[in-house]
This record gives sequence, structure tokens and C-alpha cells, in this order.
Amino acid sequence: MNITTESYGHAVILILKGDLLEDAIEPLRQAVDHQLANKEVIDIVLNLENVPFIDSKAMEYLLDLQDKLAERLGQVRFVKCDENIRKILEITRLDSVFEVFDDVTEAVKAVEV
Repeated sequence: MNITTESYGHAVILILKGDLLEDAIEPLRQAVDHQLANKEVIDIVLNLENVPFIDSKAMEYLLDLQDKLAERLGQVRFVKCDENIRKILEITRLDSVFEVFDDVTEAVKAVEV
């Protein structure tokens, strides 16, 4: 899993590359924790353009992260999900938990509202 970051005020975009599987959770957690050390960061936007699959353990982590960000009045948002990821969200009914956007600009604008 390759992770790069971009900051936009109180939102951070994590650009992920590779399958988001159980063994990728720790590097993702470290990247997120590093960003959340800044108390101004309340929203995490995950760019999933290059993530073909998310397993159940990774999804569990993202749900926990959603709860953690809710304490800061923020949330996790997904950007550029492929059809496979969208199907996973639909089947698990998590499409109602996570906001999904087609591009980064839309997600960042939603964060600013």
C-alpha cells in the first residue's frame, strides 16, 4: 500500500494505491494518526482511484475512524471509487455511512460547508 497526502485546511486527502487489506491497515493507521495529531484536521478524504479492493478488516478500521472523526465533528469521505468498491459499499449497506464523491474538488467543497 502506497499512501501520499495533501492538506486542505481542516481536511486531509490520503491518496491510496493498492488493495486495502488487513496488512495495509497499520500503515494507513499511522498515516491517519500522523494527520490527526494536528487538532485542526477533522475530515479525512480517501482517494480510492487506485484501490481495486477493500477487505472486511480494512472496512472495520474505516468505520472506527468514522466514529473517531465524528467526535471531532468530521467524517471519512471516499473519492473516485471504482465500480467494485461501490458494489462493496452497496452490499454492506455502508454507502449510507460514507459519502462518496466523483472528484476531489467536490469532496473538499463538501468538507468546507
